[in-house]
Amino acid sequence: MLLTDELIRFFAAGSFALFGLFAAYQALRNYAFAGPKVPAKALPDVQTPAFLFERDTLIDASPSGAALIANSQAGQSDRDAVIAVLSRQFPTLKETLSTLGSGCSVNLTATGDAGLGLTLSERQGLLRIALHAPGVEAATRRYEDLERESILDELNMLRLITRDTPQLIWTEDPQGHLIWANAAYLSYADRLMPDDDRSGRVWPGERLFVDIPPPLPNDPRTFGGRHALQLPGERAEHWFDITAVPQDGSVIYFAIDANAAVRAERAQQEFQQTLAKTFAQLSTGLAIFNRKRQLATFNPALLDMTGLAFGFMSTRPTIDMVLHRLRETRKLPEPKDYKTWKEQFSALEAAAKNGTYSELWEMPDGQTYRVTGRPHPDGALAFLFEDITAEVSLTRHFRAEIETCQAVVNALPDAIAVFSPSNTLVMTNAAYDTLWKREDEPQMLVQDLRGALRVWKARCGPSGLWQNLENFSQIRFASPNVSEALVLPNGSHLDCAVQAIAGGMTMVRFASAVAQLENSPQPSRQVYA
Repeated sequence: MLLTDELIRFFAAGSFALFGLFAAYQALRNYAFAGPKVPAKALPDVQTPAFLFERDTLIDASPSGAALIANSQAGQSDRDAVIAVLSRQFPTLKETLSTLGSGCSVNLTATGDAGLGLTLSERQGLLRIALHAPGVEAATRRYEDLERESILDELNMLRLITRDTPQLIWTEDPQGHLIWANAAYLSYADRLMPDDDRSGRVWPGERLFVDIPPPLPNDPRTFGGRHALQLPGERAEHWFDITAVPQDGSVIYFAIDANAAVRAERAQQEFQQTLAKTFAQLSTGLAIFNRKRQLATFNPALLDMTGLAFGFMSTRPTIDMVLHRLRETRKLPEPKDYKTWKEQFSALEAAAKNGTYSELWEMPDGQTYRVTGRPHPDGALAFLFEDITAEVSLTRHFRAEIETCQAVVNALPDAIAVFSPSNTLVMTNAAYDTLWKREDEPQMLVQDLRGALRVWKARCGPSGLWQNLENFSQIRFASPNVSEALVLPNGSHLDCAVQAIAGGMTMVRFASAVAQLENSPQPSRQVYA
């Protein structure tokens, strides 16, 4: 009880000191902002708690009234602070204020105390709230009780908060000895002790975090770092982020559970390691630059393809530095002039940022790289280097073979047309184009067998070959070769042969009888003497 009285006197002395500053502030405010909004009559010099509001703004208060709301919560308006303090004795105060009309006055009686009353009056936009009680001594005692109850309620609320908070909170003296701890801290302390030693536990016990460094003397709020607790019988560690706050010769510590953050960081590290192992096995060169355009990640394939040294890449060079080094080692396409080459740098970065950069780099040594730029989150850029030298060489080889085959077919005197298994026209030779194609006919009409048959029927006489040709896909296994002589409108004869070839394709060959006669071998003549 003596301790409580001392606390009350301490808080009361602090409240009256705050009121002195508050009264000085109000005097300066009324002097500096004198005008129509300041009431002509301030509160009379009364001993009872009284408040004068203009809407929600407190413009005057008696000394005892200012002491009542001196310990209001941060961010709380003065009007809400008065309601919070007086609602314990007057539960209907807030509702009454909301319905109080202009020029009205209402008297409220305290719950369970007939001697304490409250007067609410509204005059010309000003609200006056005044407490009153019979007798000076009784009134003073009741007002002190209200102030004491306010302080005790706040103290009780703080005790509940520290008791039920999941954070670990404790206080140590300058020598590092435990002075006070909340329930969460004591719970971990009990779990750390062996089962056979818990019965003999003596306060204050041992420190949970023995490796916490002392707070810095000039730093009012020091981050103590991340520390772990290993509980008996558990494999997983319990991680905490600890903050130290020096206070009146002691240190208050706050430990926040960091298990989720530690698990997330470890999962991220494992994921990055998995990606690094995967990138190391890729045959495609990879280079990722961060938002500052510094090299963040690369794989061994990039070093093998470009010949760049690991020591140079480990310095996290910028894009310009990497491209300059590639140009020095002749691993870049050589432009005609340096200015154009510098412009290509800017175009490369801008195009990669938009996700549209993709080019083939023809190297002076004959190698060919496909370079692709892709944007990544947080402004990063990723470049992929693919060595497609073998692919390009094979493509060129196939193209040369196709051109050679086409040249050979074009040299044949017979008109040849090849159709796919789906009867789509695949290729023709020069003789076929000379024989059947006309400049005035749309090319789209003869892109398949049906369109070609329409052209052939229109320029030849009736023949049973057309029906066999339409059904050739069905009879090709029984009769892989079908031939018949055709008669052209000018009376000349044309031999047509239909033959199944590899891959399910069909070759149609047209040979002129005159051409066959001219190309046939002539019998040798004997000369008799």
